[in-house]
Amino acid sequence: MSSPATSPAKKRAKRARAPKHAGETRAYRFPLDVTPAQEARLHEARFACWRLRNRLVQDRIENRDQVKAARAAGIAAAYLTRADQYEAVKGYAKHDQDWGALHSQVRQNVAVRVDEGCRRWFEARRDGRSGVKPPRLRRFESYRGFTYPQYGRAARIRNGRLELSGLGAFRVNAYRKIRGRKKTVTLAFAQGRWWCIVTAEIPVGLVHPPLPAADPRPDAGVDPGLCALLTDSHGVAYDPPQAWHNDRRRLARAQKTLARQWQAHDARYLAQAYAALALGLWPVSYRHVPRSKRLKAQLAVVARLHARIANVRDHHQKKTAARLADQYRQVAVEEHGVQFLLRNRRLARLAADRAIHKQTLRLQSKLGPRYVAVGNRRPGLGGNSQSCVCGAAVPKTLSERTHRCPACGLVAGRDHVAANVVQLMAFGTTSPTLQRGAGSLSTGDGEAKGGACERRVSEPARASEASGKRQPHADCDQGHTTGGEPTVAGKTSRHRAKRRSLALAPQPPGSPAGCRRL
Repeated sequence: MSSPATSPAKKRAKRARAPKHAGETRAYRFPLDVTPAQEARLHEARFACWRLRNRLVQDRIENRDQVKAARAAGIAAAYLTRADQYEAVKGYAKHDQDWGALHSQVRQNVAVRVDEGCRRWFEARRDGRSGVKPPRLRRFESYRGFTYPQYGRAARIRNGRLELSGLGAFRVNAYRKIRGRKKTVTLAFAQGRWWCIVTAEIPVGLVHPPLPAADPRPDAGVDPGLCALLTDSHGVAYDPPQAWHNDRRRLARAQKTLARQWQAHDARYLAQAYAALALGLWPVSYRHVPRSKRLKAQLAVVARLHARIANVRDHHQKKTAARLADQYRQVAVEEHGVQFLLRNRRLARLAADRAIHKQTLRLQSKLGPRYVAVGNRRPGLGGNSQSCVCGAAVPKTLSERTHRCPACGLVAGRDHVAANVVQLMAFGTTSPTLQRGAGSLSTGDGEAKGGACERRVSEPARASEASGKRQPHADCDQGHTTGGEPTVAGKTSRHRAKRRSLALAPQPPGSPAGCRRL
């Protein structure tokens, strides 16, 4: 007789394997507070990784030449693989002290980066795509950092400190909680300081929760541009401040000062090099020439200005993405390349300052499945801004900001109509605000007085591609300086005395009260 513990009726059922949930990888960037000695250790590790990377790239280049020569002679030959370079890295670490001091995972990650670059090049050759090149030798200034590919014992954040195997502990300003499963830790040098970038894998359900069935929010289409960064189909223009444009003068002065400091540094290096050659000695490398205190200070000034510009642009782009995610259920965005804008000498600065592609990536990250990509052309009609919602072609130049359809008579803002075309292509609907704006726009100066330019969600910013002339106020006692006349607040005592004497003088008959301007 079987015991109760082993009876067939009470055996535990076999556990079914749960399906693996889809996840998204998110990056969390935190600044490091490092001492000069800690910063020197980080730069030494960065320099060692850069040397190792160039050595592996050189091995790949020599291997490709050998394979090409062998195949030309009819001899079978194979390209280097990731496993081959893993073994090479082990041998290099035994004979080089700097490479041996690096953590083994960091050395392997350098080989992984080189292998991924070669793999992308091989795939491009197989598919016939041009413009993809194999990894090449890089300068030290363009090599930003190194990565610990496994979060855990080798690299982890604990009690406000970043613990790195082989480098020590560093104070990290972890101002937000990291969600999800931590995967990698990257140390990057950018904007004059060191950053810690932790990647984590989060389930999609936590990042983008499913929408309720009865979501009352409407759908919207979005048209990116230069007049306003984004214009939605409901007539709202999102026009954040232009970060580089607002700080361009301060940045230009700082960069001119930095250029003069670099010229003095180069002159000192050339003097030392010529003196060494005159004595028959080999001159020291340019990298080991010490920099002056003024040069180091000016480098920090320029780095802070660039960091400010990047942070301002990043902040407003995140805020714009959050507003669209809160207001609308699904958002269709017109996707188009920006290289044609950057190649235009008149629009390159404005397009680079707007960072349209980066704003699109922010929307994708914030909206997730609610982001709907739409092409920038309609079959048989041309571009979205060159057609009407009724299906008629309405060609326009870039300077024309008002849409006038000869077929249906619609008159509205150009970006407003283009956003509605995007919504029509994605969801088959249009916004009712477009009908309310039809026929209500002024046609005298070629600028829209309603529609897309009627409601603007932004902070005070610079003007757009084409600016309309400001109309005077209704009353005659104005505070602006139309006609070049000074305001009352800017007058001297002599002007104020003249104003009082004229105010006491009798006025000509028929002159309205309050219309005398001095």
